[in-house]
Amino acid sequence: MNNEPKIAGIYIRVSTLEQAKEGFSLSEQEERLKELCKFKNYNIYKVYVDEGISAKRGNKRPSFDEMMKDVELHNINVIVAFKLDRLTRSVYDVEDFISKVNKYGCDVDCLADESNTTTANGRLVIRIMTSVSQNEIERTSERTKIGMAGAIKQGHIPAQTPIGFKRENKKLVPDPLTKDIVKRIYDLYLEGKSYQTIAKMYNEEQVLGKTNWRDNTISTIIGNELYKGDYVHGKRLKSPTYYKNVVEPIVDKSVWEDCQEQKRRNARHYERTATYLFTNKIKCHKCGNFLGGHATTKKTGKTYYYYKCDKCKDYYNEQELEKSLKEILINIMEEQYLLEEYYTPFLKAKLDDKTEEYQNELKKLDKSLDRIKAVYIKGILNMNDFEKELKDIEFKKKDIEKKLLEQKQYNDLNFTLEDLHILNDKREIDKWLSIESWGMALLSWFMREKEDKQKIIGKYIDYIEVSKKDKKIDIIETRFRQLYYVEQINNINNLKLPIPNNLFVDDLGMAIKVDYDIKTREEAKAYYDKLCNVLGEKYPLHYYEVVSDEEYKLDYKAHSDLEKIIKITLLNEKENKDRLCISLISVDLSNVKGISKTAYKEIFKQLRKENAVLQE
Repeated sequence: MNNEPKIAGIYIRVSTLEQAKEGFSLSEQEERLKELCKFKNYNIYKVYVDEGISAKRGNKRPSFDEMMKDVELHNINVIVAFKLDRLTRSVYDVEDFISKVNKYGCDVDCLADESNTTTANGRLVIRIMTSVSQNEIERTSERTKIGMAGAIKQGHIPAQTPIGFKRENKKLVPDPLTKDIVKRIYDLYLEGKSYQTIAKMYNEEQVLGKTNWRDNTISTIIGNELYKGDYVHGKRLKSPTYYKNVVEPIVDKSVWEDCQEQKRRNARHYERTATYLFTNKIKCHKCGNFLGGHATTKKTGKTYYYYKCDKCKDYYNEQELEKSLKEILINIMEEQYLLEEYYTPFLKAKLDDKTEEYQNELKKLDKSLDRIKAVYIKGILNMNDFEKELKDIEFKKKDIEKKLLEQKQYNDLNFTLEDLHILNDKREIDKWLSIESWGMALLSWFMREKEDKQKIIGKYIDYIEVSKKDKKIDIIETRFRQLYYVEQINNINNLKLPIPNNLFVDDLGMAIKVDYDIKTREEAKAYYDKLCNVLGEKYPLHYYEVVSDEEYKLDYKAHSDLEKIIKITLLNEKENKDRLCISLISVDLSNVKGISKTAYKEIFKQLRKENAVLQE
């Protein structure tokens, strides 16, 4: 047994407030602790004094730090204090403090509360204190988590405000000035653009007046759950917490998920050296794998594009795939025009009127402008910083003023959704009443630039499941992205109506626009009557109600052999499970004044020839 006397370091501390309230004078503590050392036969190495300092976190205790250094150097092997709370900042520090002094073979001996490690009872007290401190830490952690969860669910997100959002009363809300920048990033990515391409576009356009957009910035935006309204707390932890619907989303959840799926596919098949129409879109029906793209350039200089299933070894020619999907692609192209030109801007403006918010933002920017002018005049802000701030504010003001003007223009319109349908139907009819525009719906897709085609396919199609038998391509399924276009198709699915694999095609092989806004017979007839009234006698229209056969062919008795169907509406009534009830609207070209029937027949003949060429 080691009978050598212990070497003691006496630590005394008292804050000014404690001394005033409770009379814990330094001299009194020192005297009583020296008596304790004498009683226990401790040799005193040094007295460490922190005067007028509380144990609050953040306060520096120089004498305490000096004492701990002497513990590490083994200059002392017992710390003597009046109470344990003189040594520790809080119950949270008890366990850490005891572990640290024990590491260097040092004991703790406190006079007033029998907290010491020199006796069995003292060690028991220390263990109890340590357990209490650990329990308090865990309880506080639980309370913090509950409070944090409640705050997050109310929109108080404990993270840096990302682009597209702003803070209102500490809550995260979409910023009308920047949210469209984020939406566009998601749209561009779905169209097939890479992170690098999007960053380059934004730099060239100086979006937000910046030229430092990076591909990792775009990647971070694409992967941030906040943009779909959710939040993940503690992403770097082993068990992060996921909160759903805590902020107003900037993009639809379906769009966000589509982008994540696109990221996964891109990770498996990263092919950006050539322009493929169906990048990561073609899915093998046999094995479920997505096909990779391959290009072959012949001696003639012409490049042929293929898609190969590495598992099943099937090859698919891109041109053949495009022809097999002709009807769908043409219909998407027409639908895209409708969305971009009419529905999207009109509905967005009507349903998301931000006039008041834009006006408030302008007032804030004017105040900011006055503020920076004032500090510049006072000499607080130098010329370079002033010009930079001024340029930033002016850029934001011009952007808001432009949006205000657009909002006013849409607010001045009184269109209903049905009015927009009629407007688009008129456009479709006018196309057929003009000889020059005949056949353009068929030819316009194939006349488009390849990059433009890829953009449309990327935006609207999720994947195309294909199979091959005897060199013939079979389109098993075309899965569309969850956008407005598909939501209309889903209306049919909800009604359990049978749907053809391909959209309806007329005798010219041209896709006919299907109205997926399901109507009753009465609604369909009322729409036709309204269309006739709006267009007038100049437009010779006819209305039919038919039932399709198993192959979805349209069997109806036309008024003439120069009739062109311009609209199909599915009715919400079923004859049986294999039949679709349909209403048709056609334009009778035989009654159009100024053009002979012979001329129309010749044009039809020519269109059939052109269609046959495209089919080859």
